Amino acid sequence: MTGTRVELDQGALANARALRDAFGCFTTGVTVVTARCPQGNKLGFTVNSFASVSLDPPLALICVDLNSFSLAGLEASGSFAVNVLHAGQQDLARQFVQRDEDRFAGVGIESWGTGAPIIDDCMGNFECRISQAFDAGDHRVIVGEILRVRFDPAHEPLVYLQGRFRKVHVDD
Repeated sequence: MTGTRVELDQGALANARALRDAFGCFTTGVTVVTARCPQGNKLGFTVNSFASVSLDPPLALICVDLNSFSLAGLEASGSFAVNVLHAGQQDLARQFVQRDEDRFAGVGIESWGTGAPIIDDCMGNFECRISQAFDAGDHRVIVGEILRVRFDPAHEPLVYLQGRFRKVHVDD
């Protein structure tokens, strides 16, 4: 059997590196989570921890680092949107991790019922109302009730694997 096996008792730093490398072997989609704070300002950040939870009722989850600058505003908003990026939106994914810039500069958005910014031209958009949140280790798991969706499966997805953005060819 090939590969690297690591016992997770080597100390926090070694464990974190091993886990990061192991999780990096799992391909994830790339999203931008957006919300409108009660004061009216927009927030947005790139997330790859997004998953379907339930179809009935319609639920999805995101995971946000407890140290994230955006966490308090996201929770105060009471709602959020998950904007699923396609292969042509790598620059957009990078834009939403910048710290000292207007992340929404040059980004086309619209609003639906909750007011959360919905990014134009995404592969998919999910508008959610926060239904529950709980801490799990160093992240907050936020479960949202899905209120509205828009999707365009004609695009190729943007994915993240082994620390890099990747493209996946989808046969028709």
